[in-house]
Amino acid sequence: MMQNHVPTGSVSSQATERFDPSLRDLVIIVWQRRGVAILSFVVTLVLLFALVANWRGTYRAVAEIGLSLDAQIAGRVWTDDGAISRGVLSAQQIETAIAAIKSQQTLEAAASVLRGEGITLMSVPDDGLFAQLVAVFKQPSFEENRPADEADMVTRLRGGLNASRVGNAAVIEVGFSAAQPEIAQKALQAVIESYVWHRENQQKRTLRRQLTEAVSQFDAAQSELAVLEGDLARAQSRVGMLDADEGNRMLDRIYALDEQAEKLGQEVVALRLARENRRAAETLDDLLAIPDVVGHPTVQQLSEQLEDKKQEFAVLDQRYGPRHPRMQGKKQELDDARMALARAAETVSGSMDIALKEAEERLHLIIAQRDQWQDRMAARTTSVQGQAALMRSVAMARTELQELGQRVQALRRALAAFHGDAEIIRAAMLPRAAEFPSKRHLSVLAIMVALFAAVVAALLRHYFDQTVDDDFDPQPHLGVPLFARIPDRRGGAGSNKTTSSFEEAAGHLAVLMRIMAQGGEGDRPDDQTGQVIAIASPVSGDGKSHITHALADKLGGLGASVIVLDADLHDPALPAHVKIGDAMRPDLSAVMSGDVVLDDVLTAAKGQDGYYYLGARMAVPGHIATGLIDRRLAEIVTHLRARFDHVIIDTPPILSVADGVVALGLADVRLFALRCGHSKRRDIAHALDQLSAAGIAPEGIVLNGAQPRVAYGKGISPTANTGQVS
Repeated sequence: MMQNHVPTGSVSSQATERFDPSLRDLVIIVWQRRGVAILSFVVTLVLLFALVANWRGTYRAVAEIGLSLDAQIAGRVWTDDGAISRGVLSAQQIETAIAAIKSQQTLEAAASVLRGEGITLMSVPDDGLFAQLVAVFKQPSFEENRPADEADMVTRLRGGLNASRVGNAAVIEVGFSAAQPEIAQKALQAVIESYVWHRENQQKRTLRRQLTEAVSQFDAAQSELAVLEGDLARAQSRVGMLDADEGNRMLDRIYALDEQAEKLGQEVVALRLARENRRAAETLDDLLAIPDVVGHPTVQQLSEQLEDKKQEFAVLDQRYGPRHPRMQGKKQELDDARMALARAAETVSGSMDIALKEAEERLHLIIAQRDQWQDRMAARTTSVQGQAALMRSVAMARTELQELGQRVQALRRALAAFHGDAEIIRAAMLPRAAEFPSKRHLSVLAIMVALFAAVVAALLRHYFDQTVDDDFDPQPHLGVPLFARIPDRRGGAGSNKTTSSFEEAAGHLAVLMRIMAQGGEGDRPDDQTGQVIAIASPVSGDGKSHITHALADKLGGLGASVIVLDADLHDPALPAHVKIGDAMRPDLSAVMSGDVVLDDVLTAAKGQDGYYYLGARMAVPGHIATGLIDRRLAEIVTHLRARFDHVIIDTPPILSVADGVVALGLADVRLFALRCGHSKRRDIAHALDQLSAAGIAPEGIVLNGAQPRVAYGKGISPTANTGQVS
């Protein structure tokens, strides 16, 4: 037996090459597949031109409506002289006008006009080739044959109508799209004429309504002015004409009476104070202390005489003494003078009370006169104010009446010389060419699509030519014989034919392996009696694990002792159909690392399907996995060869890691698994080049996913195993 030990560093780990051609490669591929490209181009172009020939474009008629600088009648502003001010249309007003063009009222009027002209806006039947082919398989419906009602007409008008503002100008561009140019022109003309008519009618109604309101206001103002003038005449006849200087004279009289009342008031206050002092006086000296009493002429005279007698009495008293008869006479005179002064003081005091009463009476009289004059002044002022208010009301009523008269005249003039603020600047013209896309545009697009379809067809043909199909024969292309075609088995959901074909192909491969094992026993050493089978593939997904377990199952059914060694430590996966009692048992990675003895692991590796399974339970990092495979895999395979009839190694993909090359170097039989519709020719060539560089050549190819063949004979059961083959 020849074993090829390939160093880990000699084979680089590389990912699957993806199809990413350059522009030069693309040109080469298209040239190589020029037959498919030309055929695809011609077929696609013919089909697209057939569609383009029956294409009906859309024609769009355009018209323009201009809005004058006069604002709408309902929003015009009146100046002081009764004229109408001119304003500038705002963006909101123009947007409102655009909405009015698409309003229900405008479109209903346009629909009525079109029905009067015999236009229904229904789709005209197409008499082209494509339409005729469609009509063969299409049943006519009532919706296509019934006449369009008003709602349908309005809906179609709204669907084909569009309006927008032209720049910042007060101009609205209106367009209508239809399948026929004549219909587009007539429909657009009906819409814009209906809008202008409705707008003018609305403005006239607004003018008439404003004129009616102005006339009613003018009549009401006339009636109010007549009432105010009557009230003013009655007020003037009741009060009479008022002199303007009379008020000044009455005011001067009131001011004079106020001054007299103020002086008398002060006098009354002084007399009242003197009366209080007199009432409080107990002696003659207290009376003489009152200024009004002592200031009286009689009292002053008697006071001077009393003082003279006092001085004479004082002089005589120093000369004669108090008992002298002359002194007695003087004393009597002094007492008489004092008595006279007292009587005079009392008389003056009594006259002052009379003066107080007189002053109070005069004060009351003056106050009464002042109040009378004030009442007269108030009545005159009220009359003057009332007449002034009436005169102002009359003046305002006359001014308002004049303004309303001017407004009524202005509205009548505006109604007589009415001219709407919207006019058709450009009428709807008959469109000469269809809108984008036209037939010319579609023809260019068809050519581009046909070119693209040709390139795609060439690339797809190239792509599928690179993929291995069911008719692939590896012998002339790869120089490797085909050992078996394994069809897909869908886990019980497929037919019995597919299952039988799968079982027959897997059994055929197992028998072939047994024949090769029996024929090669003389070449192996005595201590290496088992056959080592390595199954590899270029990339993942080719189904080598599926083939491995199917082969192990069949070899076990033939009575041989079989073990499946999963050498893919990078991405291990325990098969679902392999039942192992203890899932936490030691695995292949533990054996390779030296933690567990191989014989201890093999005691629990027996599965329910009749063969042993040994693999890693968890993924091992790349460099560690490659090192374990390189150092320990040969020893483990040698040990298993001595115990089992067949050791089947499930290797990693050759183009992914170098572990697959190492495992293939230890095998007696090297099988190369390919999958129909998945494996690429370039991947196969790269994988074989790597194996050839390592001095390894596969003995045969197993084609997975092939079409099931008719099974030979009538088997009892698709899954029944025959007896042992010695």
